[in-house]
Amino acid sequence: MLNVIKLNFIGKINFTEKISDKFKEQGFWGAFILGILFALAFCPYSGALYFGMLLPMTVTNSKGLYLPLIFAVGTGLPVLLFTYLMAFAMQKVSKTFNIIQKVEKVMRYITGIVFIFTGVYYLLIFLKWI
Repeated sequence: MLNVIKLNFIGKINFTEKISDKFKEQGFWGAFILGILFALAFCPYSGALYFGMLLPMTVTNSKGLYLPLIFAVGTGLPVLLFTYLMAFAMQKVSKTFNIIQKVEKVMRYITGIVFIFTGVYYLLIFLKWI
C-alpha cells in the first residue's frame, strides 16, 4: 500500500490488450477486423434469431421484406445509443476518475500507515512489552 514492495508481475499478462494493440496499429482495417471479431461473439444468438425465426417469417408473410430492415434497426439502435452515451459521458467519467484516483492514492497511504501501526502494536502485545 505504501509502494515499498514493487509487484512487477501485475498486469503483464493481458491478452486483450495485446490484441487491441495489434489491431490499433493497422488503422481502418484493424478496427474493421476487431469489429468483426466483436460481432462474432454475438453471432450464435443473433444467427439463431435471424436465420431461425426472421427468414421463415419473411418467406411466409406477404410484407415480409420489411422484417429484415426492422430487425436491423432494432438491433442497431441500442448499439448506436450506447455508443452515443459512451462518447459524451466519457469526458465526465474521465474527470471523476481522476479525482477518485487522487483520493484513492491518499487513502491507500493512510491505510498502509494505520496497518503498520496496528501491526507494531500487536507485535508489542505479543512480545509482552505492553
